[in-house]
Amino acid sequence: MHAVTETLRVLVVGFLNSPHVTEWVKAVAATGTEVHLAGRDAPGLPPAEQGPNVYALPANGPPLLRSLRMSRALASVTAEVAPDLVHAHWLSEFGWMAARERLQPLVCSAWGSDVLRPGRLGRGRSVRALQGADLVFADSAHLARATRELATKKVPVEVVRLGVDLERFAPGDAAAARRALGLPEDVPLVAGVRGLATVYNPELLLEAFARVRKRHPDARLLLKHPGDGAPETVRAAIKRLGLVEAVTVLGNVPGERLPDVYRAADVVVSIPSSDSSPRSVWEALACGQPVVVSDLPWARDELAPGGQALLAPLDPESVSQAINRVLDDDALARDLGVAGHAFALSELDPTACTARIGALYRSVVEARR
Repeated sequence: MHAVTETLRVLVVGFLNSPHVTEWVKAVAATGTEVHLAGRDAPGLPPAEQGPNVYALPANGPPLLRSLRMSRALASVTAEVAPDLVHAHWLSEFGWMAARERLQPLVCSAWGSDVLRPGRLGRGRSVRALQGADLVFADSAHLARATRELATKKVPVEVVRLGVDLERFAPGDAAAARRALGLPEDVPLVAGVRGLATVYNPELLLEAFARVRKRHPDARLLLKHPGDGAPETVRAAIKRLGLVEAVTVLGNVPGERLPDVYRAADVVVSIPSSDSSPRSVWEALACGQPVVVSDLPWARDELAPGGQALLAPLDPESVSQAINRVLDDDALARDLGVAGHAFALSELDPTACTARIGALYRSVVEARR
């Protein structure tokens, strides 16, 4: 890799169509960093748009052969780009490939499941990524602790978040947001915003919502997720619970419309079985909306002490009680929204967040000189 210049050149490696990665690239590039992106599309999401400085790695063939091809292609792209630094997102997806190819300096981002729920193969790959990394980013103190425990050598781990566009994600007109999404304006609205994969417990949310409807029979549930349609198991649960007329499944939404999903809701719900400081929760907080989250370590660390959200154990009765608390108590809903908005402003200023990322990048590069 060439000697570091005033303008840093960074190769980001990750899923080309992941909002996590694309938002990261945009934010870092806005600071004047020259950013290149390599990776493949994640299944289940709309394909990425190809553009300059984007390199699609070969993603065909059986899993092991595909991984080998991608790893070698990543090494070739790195030689072509000659970056000051490689930043691989997801330890078990791309970090281990960068480590295997001995790409240096190397920053890796852990994103939750690659550390908290890795599986046998994923665990080995995540450990390999940590062995090759100069620095690891984690988005919560809980994930940082788990990352240090997983590593087989001492590796620096920093809690780093990408800021949220606080002008776009801000309190707004709920009625206008509902009109934009084609939702009724005069009924209680619960929004589930974490996708419909099993880890996000969509069926548990539906069970909880069915209980909420006993108290609020006109309530509606909006299920927002990145894909199109809903899995058969979710459709079956909606039918079994008699919620066909009460549930709207909203697929991929353009970025400019995403704030409306939060603003439209009376309460936003995020109840995965495993998590670490999810961006969707922070966006909801920035929009000043009351949030119910699963009672997990990251939320106990960050949201519970300041009263920025309601935490609920993962059972339908507890989740429904938390939702009803918000729907039944206007003062509580208002206090949660105000506290959450203030917390997002204090933690996720995009200028401060990207400046810190840039400083950490440069510290890694300088240490290798």
